[in-house]
Amino acid sequence: MLALGLVLAVALAQLDPWLRRELEQQASRQSHGAYELRIGALRTQLWRRSLEMSQVQLRDNPQWRGPWPAALPHLGLAVGTVRLSGLGVLALLRGGEVPLDSLTLNDVGLSLPAGLPADFFTKSPPLYRQLPRRVAGLRLGLLALRRVRARYADGPATLVAITRADLLAHDVLLSAAGAADTTRTAYAASLASQVRGVAVRARGCVGQLAQAQFAGSRLGLDSLRVLTAGAAPTHIWLPRLRLAGWHPAAAQHQRRFRADSLTLDKLLVQGPPPTAPAQPLPALLAPYLRRVDLASLRVRHAEIQTTSGALRPIIQNINLEGRQLEISAAAARDPHRVAYARAWLASTGRIRAEYDAPFFHLAAAGLRLDTRRQTASLLGLAIQPTFSAAEQDRRKGEQSVHLAVRLPALRLLGLDFGQLARRGELLARTLVAERPTIEIASDGRAPLPSRPSIFTPLAVRKVPLLVSVQQVRVVQANVSLPYRSPRSPIVGHITLAGLSGSLHNLSNDPRRMTAAHPLTGQATARLQGQCPLALQLRIPLLDPLGRHQVSGTFGAAPFAILNPMIGPTRLFEFSSGQLHTMRFALRADLQQADGTMWAEYSGLKLKLLKSKDGGLKTNLLTKIETGAANALFIRNNNPRADGRLAPGRLRSRRDLRFAVFVLWRQALVSGLLNSAGVPQPLAQKLSEGKN
Repeated sequence: MLALGLVLAVALAQLDPWLRRELEQQASRQSHGAYELRIGALRTQLWRRSLEMSQVQLRDNPQWRGPWPAALPHLGLAVGTVRLSGLGVLALLRGGEVPLDSLTLNDVGLSLPAGLPADFFTKSPPLYRQLPRRVAGLRLGLLALRRVRARYADGPATLVAITRADLLAHDVLLSAAGAADTTRTAYAASLASQVRGVAVRARGCVGQLAQAQFAGSRLGLDSLRVLTAGAAPTHIWLPRLRLAGWHPAAAQHQRRFRADSLTLDKLLVQGPPPTAPAQPLPALLAPYLRRVDLASLRVRHAEIQTTSGALRPIIQNINLEGRQLEISAAAARDPHRVAYARAWLASTGRIRAEYDAPFFHLAAAGLRLDTRRQTASLLGLAIQPTFSAAEQDRRKGEQSVHLAVRLPALRLLGLDFGQLARRGELLARTLVAERPTIEIASDGRAPLPSRPSIFTPLAVRKVPLLVSVQQVRVVQANVSLPYRSPRSPIVGHITLAGLSGSLHNLSNDPRRMTAAHPLTGQATARLQGQCPLALQLRIPLLDPLGRHQVSGTFGAAPFAILNPMIGPTRLFEFSSGQLHTMRFALRADLQQADGTMWAEYSGLKLKLLKSKDGGLKTNLLTKIETGAANALFIRNNNPRADGRLAPGRLRSRRDLRFAVFVLWRQALVSGLLNSAGVPQPLAQKLSEGKN
């Protein structure tokens, strides 16, 4: 009995050295000599069923000669302590599934200095098949990795470094059954981890992550930063991400991402706008996931700051909520979804942008959209010129549109978001502009424009997407048109107050915009705040000859209301005269406008002026010219003395460098002068003159 005890004691004394050598040799055999394992100390306690190792190192064999095995990565692994508890020797000897209470690795340092082989994950056998032959599987109550540091490099372009990571895996079943169990993730019934201080460099970008936590079905990221390289870098900062109700096992076994909610807080994106359309999400995710299902996506208090491009928009306080998202090829085609979601709600804070920089600033108080209600609203829109009209023309070297707009609300109703997302077509029932204030200033002293105006019906052909709006309504607009003539320093003014109206069939789609179904419209306003007017339009927007029709009526008003504009710009005024009613009809194309005006008025007299010393004055010459004009040309009353209503010829040549509204105005002026007695050629010349 004593001898047996001595033999057992000697055997136990030799167990630790033998096991240490066996483990070191096993590592060499399994790697065919490529790796070297060194164990600083190993101690077993059979009665406590535990094993402890310290100062464990697994690294490339410094004695290795020849080409490196293609299936093995270069490796450096250091572990401060390894503690294994609950190991039964008899269970290990019997084979089969071996139970273990826990395995803990502390102070782990991992380095992969040359990346992983391209087919490492596809060709490497599963972990459970790398167990000893007698062991069918391991069942661990707890697997713990604490204070892990890791570094992965694949050439100078790719680097991943982790300052610290901790992992807890409960009920780990490392076996064929564990691999097939669709409720498990990485063989574990549950996982929890925390990662701090992650740095990434890959594919022309660098990233940093302060902290990540994962437990059960929840994932959180804190302070994620990404910066792309290049001449125009993009900076992305995400202070907080929270994922709830996640099923990681579905991602592993079904290649399907399932979660209840994903929330991104205070996302900031700074950089240039995309230069090319993004690849569809299903195609981007295809190598990793077959499908994504997310019950709720929320983006809260985000901001986008673009640093280049034509508009350079800055959008603050973006709040976005998507419901019942499914990212798949089928969902992309689903007519009941918009951008993969059943519904989207969005709102923003202040929006700022530039247009035709540095000449205009654009701003809005916010944007609101609701895909379920099919509504989108832009609130508090403002377009503000940077310079005066004269300075803007000086910088451009020619006459230009000097536009200022205040628009409390621009609303789209009945907007088909699905058609917009899938086909890039904007289809809507109604567009409403509420109480806009518009000023279009011009200065006639600069050279004429060198390019055609964009304010023409044919400009709809250049809109980069198909647009079809059944009705456009303008509610109580106020329009001001100041003009500085070359011959007078006084700025002329004309206004339209309370402009309200509607357009029907605003479209650049050839299927909807035809000669039989053109754009039609009607509007009412008060010219100079006094004279009521009503207009009707009929414009086939895609007519290659630019043909269209305009008709309208003007109510009673003194002619003198026009003096604030015609005095400084035409150097004459109406000294008297009362308009009783006026109607007109004109037809226009790319060459000219032609038509007829019927004006009823009485007591019409003109007064010719001269611009002098910063004002408009009369002198002996202008008085003589005034008398001659009133005597020879002007007919004071219409109908004439014989009761005949003399019509006026509306005629004006079209200059495509000016907006189509200029053509209409010139035609109306020519018709008014002609009906007042001015010969048609002279009336047309006066209406078209630069001054």
